[in-house]
Amino acid sequence: MSLSIQYVGLITAFSFMVVLDLVGNSLVVLIFFLNKSMRTAMNKLVLNLATADMVVAIFVAIQFVIGPLHKHPSGTTGALLCKFLTGGTMAWTAALVSACNLVAISVERYHAVVHPLNSRSKLTRRKLKFIISGCWLTGCLWNAPLFVTVTFREDLGTCGERWPNTVLPVVYSLGWSVVAGIIPVSIMAYLYSRVVYKLWFETAPAVQSASARKATVARKKATITVIAVSVIYVICWIPVLVMYILAQSLPKHKVHSANHQITILLTMFNSSINPIVYSFTSAQFRQRIAKLFRCKRYKVYYGSRLRVYEIPQGSFKASQYESEGSTGRGVF
Repeated sequence: MSLSIQYVGLITAFSFMVVLDLVGNSLVVLIFFLNKSMRTAMNKLVLNLATADMVVAIFVAIQFVIGPLHKHPSGTTGALLCKFLTGGTMAWTAALVSACNLVAISVERYHAVVHPLNSRSKLTRRKLKFIISGCWLTGCLWNAPLFVTVTFREDLGTCGERWPNTVLPVVYSLGWSVVAGIIPVSIMAYLYSRVVYKLWFETAPAVQSASARKATVARKKATITVIAVSVIYVICWIPVLVMYILAQSLPKHKVHSANHQITILLTMFNSSINPIVYSFTSAQFRQRIAKLFRCKRYKVYYGSRLRVYEIPQGSFKASQYESEGSTGRGVF
């Protein structure tokens, strides 16, 4: 009975996180594409972060929400499904892409605040393509061992890792702690400490123009947002990295045990919470969200007939209705 309650609790929690992730990050994507003013270099990195987080949600849902409700195929079909769909490998690939994006965002903030006049450090379109593709390539390469070792385990009746010896999984789990833990956290901590010192503690010029003061305020707000996202990443990822090492090192711990799934749920929370952080710390993001859902009534006259359209403000269709009504008596 306790196992049944535990199972229901986990599947409910995973389902809630998946929905929150997909809805929230879909809004981030919509706002980016519907507002040209939001298509800055940093927001393109945020867009890639949202995309990676949605990929995490999709494959977590397959593994922990949909998968347990069905009997998994065995044999070659089951092995292939485990490697590419039901075993969670793609979710961990996208999760590492998210970590890479957070590091890239911290580098962008560092150059934008500490070295704003250095043209060589400016994030160009070419650099952006290199960073985004590099993050996805890194995620795929680092998870290559999982694409090989994750298979259908007859003894478990589900997907699991099968390593040729007991040393390799321990080494790989320790590598995860370095790649997804020590390296990104160290880089972000150093860069953001420099940014915080520059914005809040360094003595500003006695005389500043209004535009310079406005730019400083904007940089502070953007920095608070990305630091909050980075801190949440650290809090949510440390438990799963530690649990993965324990699961691979100690016999009494198992990969995807109940305790391990709880720590995986924390990483799912990390992917889901980012849009909420944007809403609380970014006034611009809140305004775009409000504009996306606020309807504006357009009255269009066609001769003596009146038609009323209600569409979200900021929608690209608004211009269509305005142009249709421009030949009549006007749009109100």
